[in-house]
Amino acid sequence: MTTRENEPVRSIAKACRLLDLLTEAKRPMSLSELTAATGWAKSTVYGLISSMRNCGLIEQDAQSGQYLLGVRLFEYGNAVQSMRNIISLAKEPMDRLVKATGESASLSMLDRGEALVLAHAEADSNFHIVSETGAHLPAFCTAQGKALLSQLPDAAVRRIFESASQMFTPHTVNSADALLSELKTVREKGFAVENGEFKIGIRGVAAPIRDRSGAIRYAIGLIGMFRRIDSDEFRAATAEVQKTAAALSEALGYRNN
Repeated sequence: MTTRENEPVRSIAKACRLLDLLTEAKRPMSLSELTAATGWAKSTVYGLISSMRNCGLIEQDAQSGQYLLGVRLFEYGNAVQSMRNIISLAKEPMDRLVKATGESASLSMLDRGEALVLAHAEADSNFHIVSETGAHLPAFCTAQGKALLSQLPDAAVRRIFESASQMFTPHTVNSADALLSELKTVREKGFAVENGEFKIGIRGVAAPIRDRSGAIRYAIGLIGMFRRIDSDEFRAATAEVQKTAAALSEALGYRNN
């Protein structure tokens, strides 16, 4: 690996060091103080601070000229706290869902056009089905991904499909129009289905979790070796998923009036 390839990593590490210093100080700091604390060239510190100011990570006091943590960090913190809250809230409901259906459950959110697995609960089985926490899954051909995509404008869905589309199985949706048609059904029924589209023989169902404003923030679902999506066991699993999603939405403050 060349020095040039390493430079962006060093810059990120230095930026984090500046944020750490401001956090530890619990007060605004001057450019000279930050330079002295790091031992870096003043031009280096100023360049990093200027970049972070543009992103809202650092702010400058208008009177003293000193630097302090930016509001953008507060927004990031709230987002992280929100994820931790939903993971904590969902743990017992997910365990009950697994116990009631005998299938594996997972909780996801939309991240850069993919379904990011926030938590999972695996059924007692010889088959490992659920992706690990932190995994990114294609949104356009998984149940949780489609539940999350269902609230997006058509143009956004098309962009996601065009950038990520590939045929994982013979059943994978092969056009944006087909996906949009399916998402319309998801909105009407309140749940999304995966029928061997990502992995052969694997079927799943997911329902959206809404926040206080009614926006879809997360999705919870089951994935397993269901025989058919029109079977009694799949219909029963769908009802359990919808019930769990509704309970979690209510816990987040959503009221379906």
